[in-house]
Amino acid sequence: MDSIVQALSIHAKETPDRIAVIADDEQITYGELWKEVQGFAEFLRKQGFEKGSRITVKAAPSIWFAVSCFGIHLSGNVHVPMEKTIGPEGIINIADELSASMIVADTDLSDRISENDGKYKYISSALVRETAKEYYRDGLVFDFPTLDMTCDIMFTTGTTGKSKGVMESHRAVVAVSENVQYGAEIPKDNIYLVPAPINHASAIRKLYVSILTGTTVVLLDGFTDVKKFFNYVEKYKVTSILMPPAAVRMILLLAEKNLAKYSGQLHHIHTGSAAFPEADKDKLCEILPETRLYFAYGSSEAGCVSMYDYSKNRGLISCVGKPNKNANIFIVDENRNPIKSSKENQGLIAISGGMVMQGYYNAPELTGEVLKDGVVYTNDIGYIDDEGFVYMLGRRGDVINIGGLKIAPTEVENVVLRYPDIADCACFAKEDRMGGVVPRLNVVMKKGCELDAAKLRAHMAEHLEAFKIPKQIVAVDELPKTSNGKLDRKRLV
Repeated sequence: MDSIVQALSIHAKETPDRIAVIADDEQITYGELWKEVQGFAEFLRKQGFEKGSRITVKAAPSIWFAVSCFGIHLSGNVHVPMEKTIGPEGIINIADELSASMIVADTDLSDRISENDGKYKYISSALVRETAKEYYRDGLVFDFPTLDMTCDIMFTTGTTGKSKGVMESHRAVVAVSENVQYGAEIPKDNIYLVPAPINHASAIRKLYVSILTGTTVVLLDGFTDVKKFFNYVEKYKVTSILMPPAAVRMILLLAEKNLAKYSGQLHHIHTGSAAFPEADKDKLCEILPETRLYFAYGSSEAGCVSMYDYSKNRGLISCVGKPNKNANIFIVDENRNPIKSSKENQGLIAISGGMVMQGYYNAPELTGEVLKDGVVYTNDIGYIDDEGFVYMLGRRGDVINIGGLKIAPTEVENVVLRYPDIADCACFAKEDRMGGVVPRLNVVMKKGCELDAAKLRAHMAEHLEAFKIPKQIVAVDELPKTSNGKLDRKRLV
């Protein structure tokens, strides 16, 4: 398979009446979706763009988004999804940065585009499906994109610096989708609920794997409405759910009993994109004994490269599983030389395989810092054990160094989150009054609980060496998070 849109065409022929996408309580079959995708691709072809033109799309969890995404792919152009909350200025800035040919958005940009001398064309997202139906006709012929053509440019969330445009080939998108397909053993009748911003890598990749496998994806605008989330799980007989760690924590705090009712219905829950507390893993295993619980490790630059079924392999702290179908994972030293790693001899995780990015858009120097000869070199500290399990202990820049003794914040946080009064926490380096550095712990207490630092330290002492126990413990109302729920360590104070 050379592209996801090619898989769409095959399923449209073989199972035309199968539901492909559900959003806003509307659904579209594979046969209908394929017709609209062809129509939108024909519309783009009529614009006279050169193949490989960049088309920016203000994303939303909707059927029109799927039509525009795959229509762009089929036309041989590059899909650039943007945050649905982005304003007019941000849209124009990205379009300028990418020298885009067209903008798809729900924001009226007519005046701004005329001010820019019509450098790019514009279509309202509300008109995507209407336009697709208008341009569709029987007998349309397209050349499917080839493996090495650029498919998407995905902007990173910027948690480790300035947001960067990750260029992905069709080869990479298919390889990542296969990694998820085989890693999670997705069943043929899967119905995947994706309650996350669809422009984020983890979410759009669930759309892709669903289309690759000919199954159904249900798009939902996040976890802000818990009642609607469970209504969708019930109404559409959802069998798999994408749940970032922050969403898992929220559901466990607010609606644990509701989630537990679906143990027999749910084939698996897929989580990842941020550190996942061991206490939350244990709780999910307890309330969902019939559900597979996967933690996926990867990045925008390399996709999903490993999956850890923690419902099957309990107790492997900080484990992220074994390499997926198309991934090769190894450990290197500071000079990028491969090493034989172990718990006692840790290094930096490096990744190669078909799912690796082409590079950062228009940023060769930044690309060279991360990618060389098809290998993505991460800043993630880890090791591989004798059974082939990969362990990720945290990012190099987050590790706290106390006189040569190193502390992984996630190790401390995992222990603290097992303390019953704690709702959330973050461990980080903080300067003390003597000018040195000490580990500090910010904690968010559960409703009705008060911080007892002495008891919390006693709890930590049962599981951690003395030097890893934070010297400063402070109760805070909330922790800084990014737009997709990750802990934003840069803003910790």
